[in-house]
Amino acid sequence: MYLKNLELEGFKSFADSTNLEFKNGFTAIVGPNGCGKSNVSDAIRWAIGEQRSKTLRSTRITDLIFNGSGSRKPVNRAEISITLSNVPAGIRIAGVPNIAEDVKVTRCYHRSGESEFYINQIPCRLKDITDFLLDAGISPKVLTIIEQGHIQDIITSKPEERRIMIEEAAGILKFKSRKNDAVRKLDSSRQNLERVADIVQELHRQVESLKRQAAKAERYKNFKAEIKELSLQLFAVKIKRFQVQLKTIEQELEEQTQKKTEWSTRYATFENQLLKLNIEIEESLNRLNNLREDIHKLTAQISNNEQTIAFKKEQQAEAREDIETAGGEITRMEEEVEGLLRQTDNQQRKLSDTSKEINDQEKNLEQLKEISEQKRDALQTIQDRVQVGERKVFELYQQTAGSNNKLTELETKCQGIELRKQNLAKEKAGILNLIQNNQSTLQERERTHQSNINELQQLKEQQEKLKQKVLECSNQAQEQADAHGERKEAYFNKASLLNSLEKLRTQFEGFNEGIKSLMSQQNGERIPGIREVLVDVLQTPAEYETAIETALGDKLQSVIVNSYSDSMEAIGFLKNSESGRGLFVPLNPKSTPSAPLQLNGTQGIVGKALNFIKCGEDYRPVIELLLGNVVIVQDMDVAMHLHQNPEFQGTVVTLNGDMIESNGFITGGSAKNESSRLLARNREIDSLSESVKELKVKLEESRVKIESDKYALVELETSLKKINEEVHQKELDNNNSLRDLEQLRQEVLRLDDHASNLDTESMSLIQQLQGLENEKGSLSVQLLEMEQKSRGEEESLEKERIELEESRKTLERNLMEISGLKVLVTSLVGRRENTLTEIKRLTLQQKNLQQQIENRKKDMVSNQNRIIEIDNDVSVLEGNVLKQTKEKNILSNRAVKEEENLRENEDSQKQMDQNIRELSRKLQEITEILSQIEIKRSEIKLQNAHIEERAYEDFNATREELSAAHDEKIVENEIEESVKDLKQKLARLGEVNLAALSEFEKTNERYTFLKEQQDDLAESIELLHSTIEKINCTTQERFLDTFNKVNENFKEVFARLFQGGKANLTLMDESNPLDSGIEITANPIGKSMQNLSLLSGGEKSMAAIALVFAVFKVRPSPFCLLDEVDAPLDEANVVRFQEMLKEMAVNTQFIIITHNQKTMTFANALYGITMEEKGVSKAVSVNFN
Repeated sequence: MYLKNLELEGFKSFADSTNLEFKNGFTAIVGPNGCGKSNVSDAIRWAIGEQRSKTLRSTRITDLIFNGSGSRKPVNRAEISITLSNVPAGIRIAGVPNIAEDVKVTRCYHRSGESEFYINQIPCRLKDITDFLLDAGISPKVLTIIEQGHIQDIITSKPEERRIMIEEAAGILKFKSRKNDAVRKLDSSRQNLERVADIVQELHRQVESLKRQAAKAERYKNFKAEIKELSLQLFAVKIKRFQVQLKTIEQELEEQTQKKTEWSTRYATFENQLLKLNIEIEESLNRLNNLREDIHKLTAQISNNEQTIAFKKEQQAEAREDIETAGGEITRMEEEVEGLLRQTDNQQRKLSDTSKEINDQEKNLEQLKEISEQKRDALQTIQDRVQVGERKVFELYQQTAGSNNKLTELETKCQGIELRKQNLAKEKAGILNLIQNNQSTLQERERTHQSNINELQQLKEQQEKLKQKVLECSNQAQEQADAHGERKEAYFNKASLLNSLEKLRTQFEGFNEGIKSLMSQQNGERIPGIREVLVDVLQTPAEYETAIETALGDKLQSVIVNSYSDSMEAIGFLKNSESGRGLFVPLNPKSTPSAPLQLNGTQGIVGKALNFIKCGEDYRPVIELLLGNVVIVQDMDVAMHLHQNPEFQGTVVTLNGDMIESNGFITGGSAKNESSRLLARNREIDSLSESVKELKVKLEESRVKIESDKYALVELETSLKKINEEVHQKELDNNNSLRDLEQLRQEVLRLDDHASNLDTESMSLIQQLQGLENEKGSLSVQLLEMEQKSRGEEESLEKERIELEESRKTLERNLMEISGLKVLVTSLVGRRENTLTEIKRLTLQQKNLQQQIENRKKDMVSNQNRIIEIDNDVSVLEGNVLKQTKEKNILSNRAVKEEENLRENEDSQKQMDQNIRELSRKLQEITEILSQIEIKRSEIKLQNAHIEERAYEDFNATREELSAAHDEKIVENEIEESVKDLKQKLARLGEVNLAALSEFEKTNERYTFLKEQQDDLAESIELLHSTIEKINCTTQERFLDTFNKVNENFKEVFARLFQGGKANLTLMDESNPLDSGIEITANPIGKSMQNLSLLSGGEKSMAAIALVFAVFKVRPSPFCLLDEVDAPLDEANVVRFQEMLKEMAVNTQFIIITHNQKTMTFANALYGITMEEKGVSKAVSVNFN
């Protein structure tokens, strides 16, 4: 096996797709430093499973993707593929034996973080790739790739790290991996076993508890069944009695009814006249009701038709949607049917093989059964003889043992009676003493118990008072905490807003760039002579801020300076730094004469602007200069009136910010200039500062109050907890005391009864002792005769038993063979049944899918027809609605006329009713008599129904069951007593869990299942222990065998490369070869080295190469990549190195990255790596014949 091909795309400096073909033998890769030669090594290492970024010479995994160059953009993925040729058949790839000669392994990583892995273009896991390569002898951790500058690390590494080379050569890395997996499974199984053991223990407790409850529930069900049977018999007798009474009442009712009929006939004569009128009213009313009913029906039909139209339109939409979805479902189900047909064929073949094997094994089983039957018959004959003898001996033994037992029993009884007589005398004396002591103790404890009850009552009163105090204090503390939280939230909100505003102010946000540059210099130093910005030196009430800001405009951002020269210096600074422009005003500006403002008492004038400004006296001249001729008025009408006054020469500004300047320019609207809201922001900062200070003081006061209340609440809760414990303890003491008193009273009564019973028992014991002595004499004579007869029977029985045992052993061996064959046949039959079941399931599933496909196709046709039908139905229904509306209007008119006729007839009926009321009174008297009889009859029927209802409610019994339960022979009193007794037994059972029967069954089933799981886990732990032990033995054996071979090869190769000298490998701990490090000793010819670090760089490299070749001789790697390992070697050593490579190349493919020309000369193929385009590597191949 060798590396046939390497494909790179987007990997490190290989931006373009690059293909390197390798031949079996020796291939050299050359090129200048930094051109990307070692990236080839990294690519192979990454493709065979390396995951550590540091080993791949990168800080993170995304560094492996081409990151762009001066002329190229970064790519989004890196992909490496290696093709291995001559792969042995049978190596498992993802659990499947390999049959291909070439295997292609691909690894891809996307910049977004997704990874892809393929073997022969089939997606797989990284573990599948590493497992396959480990089986093939390729791993990034050992000698497959030896990196640039790391050849010496093989020699200088730690002893524990060196053993990985030997382990790889021995092929035990996969065993170590499996051992680690087994150890992890072992830990997991132990944890699972502990968890299951806890559950099993808990379930065992539950099962025992439920078992008792289930037995109690069973008794409860039996009592209920007896109560039902007796109660139904009792109910049946009472019902029979009520039926007899009801028959008598029915006869009386019939007589009275006959009398009423006579009176009713006479009453009917008078009523005939009224009847005609009633008939007319009834007919009129019927006609009216019919008309109303027709109107109602038409209204309902119209409503139903409208609803039907809406419903059918919804059905039409559903039908169209179902047609769309049915097409996709039919395609999916047809694909499933094809897959099921393939599975069915596989199962049919499997069924045929299994049936053939079952027939063969059943023939063998029949032959063994015939032999077994013959031996069983012979055994049965012997066994019958033995059983006859055993019965005789057993009967004699029973008779003898019975006599011995009876004799011993008589002697024991005699001794027991004597001992009992003595004990009774002592016990009676002790009981009398105890009675006296208990009576005195009882009186003392009753006094103590009453005292404890009084103390407990006082403690409970104190407890209730403390509870009330704690509740009040807790509510008060909660209210204070809520208020404190609200204050705290308000404080933080305002403090945060203040901080933001102050930050904006210190950074001069909202000011012109020039002002911002002058006033917020980085080092905090301003130009000398600069004081403040105008907006910061004046204040005005909030209602005048808009007017003042409009009047001043951009002048609000004016910088106040000491003199005109300071202004010039500031302007020079702005020009030099190109920081913008600024407006400056000297502290003592030049005054200009102005005429006094003539307001003349005009209405709507608020006042002069200067009257509403507060500022420092130093800045007063500046404010007077800017606002000396400004007047604030209510609105624009007042402003226009004032401005048009020829005597007024100033500027007018309204409270809303509209302004008329002295020269006639008018400013108005809602647009904000750069200086807008600066005064408001300053005012808001001052207001917030005061609010934050006040809130902080209130917050601190609130916190102190909460802390003090919490302390008081804790003290109260501590006191309450203490008194609760005292009350609880006192209640426990009182309960214990009361229970002790009751027990003491019961004990005194019990002792009195016991003393009288002792006297009676003493007299009875004396009589029993005389009868026992007589019976002992006759038993002793019978016992001697039976012992002599028993010894003779036992001797003949022993001979029969020996013969029986030999026959049984022979039969058991034959049965074991039969049992083994039965198990095998049963297993095969089970496998056949499973296969048949699977075939039936697959066939049924195919039929179901075919049926579903047909149904969906029919549904599509049905839905299409349904849409057309619905369209026709909707048209018909809409026509019906129109027709029914017209009919409804006609019927409504007829109903109005009929109501008028009905009112006229009802007036006539009222007049006629007055005439027949007198006759009605006479009929009422006889009706009352009938009513009383009816009441009696109803009472009896009600009592009868009540009994039937009780029977149904209590026992769910029907009338048929009550009739069947009737028995004339029963006595009601006895039945009632029996029912009462059963109900008392039922009550004594207490609470019964009827669900315990089913719960016990379920819980016991789960307990049994988990117990089996527990046993399975214990068995799996034992199996894992044996697996680990087996792996350790195999690993140790292979490692030691390989170590000895590598050591011999190392001695030979070292001497050859160094033309003499000695080298040796030794285990640091020979008693523990599985974990022992490997020590290397190397002495070139003529030198005696005690430490490998004393070797020169070239000697270390040659020693490492010797060890590598020694390993390759034991287990050649399919290919090996050497990255500039010949760099430290001189020419002579390079030649020897080349000679060794030629020998090793017979079994191992070598790919070497080199700068050495001698190494290049004996290569079979040569690849040059260049960087024609900066940052992008390119491969150029040269082949040698």
